Amino acid sequence: MVMTWTARALTDEEHDVVRSNAKAAATLIEDEPPDPKRGVDLDTAWHGIHWLLTGTAYDTESHAGQAIFGGDAIGADLGHGPAHLIDPRTVKKISAALDALPASEVAARVDFDAMLDANIYPGFWDEQDVFHTWLRPRYKQLRKFYRRAARASSAVLVAIL
Repeated sequence: MVMTWTARALTDEEHDVVRSNAKAAATLIEDEPPDPKRGVDLDTAWHGIHWLLTGTAYDTESHAGQAIFGGDAIGADLGHGPAHLIDPRTVKKISAALDALPASEVAARVDFDAMLDANIYPGFWDEQDVFHTWLRPRYKQLRKFYRRAARASSAVLVAIL
């Protein structure tokens, strides 16, 4: 079963709705495809990006680590757990942390053997040029997404679908 990661920056109205009715989270996060100005879909690159940001499979101690796995669980299980809601203040901290990590610095952290040993999803880390053709472009999309959300003071809804 394929696991993809998606996120959506919420308007103030959507944020209010999600906080008062957790069931709305599923409807908002499953909006396909996400609006490119308010959403991002990392496809199956999410776990590799998280590992490059933290050096771990699931750590969320750092603000960069919260980009993928941050926030508070909200709503029903969507197949791989519930969506998570990240408050606007934390979104700004995540954005600042990602802005401090240019793609060139993230590239220096690539260790595909370690990623294979850590069982980082989806596991095809031995393919040629996977960082430059697959992870790097999605990391740049993630940075841009959080930068926009932070500028708009938006809450963010994230989920693995």
